Amino acid sequence: DEKKADIGYLNKMTALLLGGITALAWKVKDLAFVLSFGGATLGNALIYVYPALMFRSAVKNMGDKASKGLKREVPFAMFSAALGVVMGGIGATMAVRSIL
Repeated sequence: DEKKADIGYLNKMTALLLGGITALAWKVKDLAFVLSFGGATLGNALIYVYPALMFRSAVKNMGDKASKGLKREVPFAMFSAALGVVMGGIGATMAVRSIL
């Protein structure tokens, strides 16, 4: 039995993330850094990681109704997510190096 995230927890996490990003933007005067770091991390998550996780979850929720093809596709989707994490890490590293 999976625990569902309650709305209070989600609101706290949203406020924490927005607060952290706002504090970073307030402290860092170079807007190009904020944009490149945000694009590297959030952009890669949105394009590569989240869709793969949603696909894996959808196939898992289908249970026996999922075809063999869908089940075989899950590792490829997770590989794509892993590549997205690697590319996001590279982009974030390059963004940090640009201000050092």
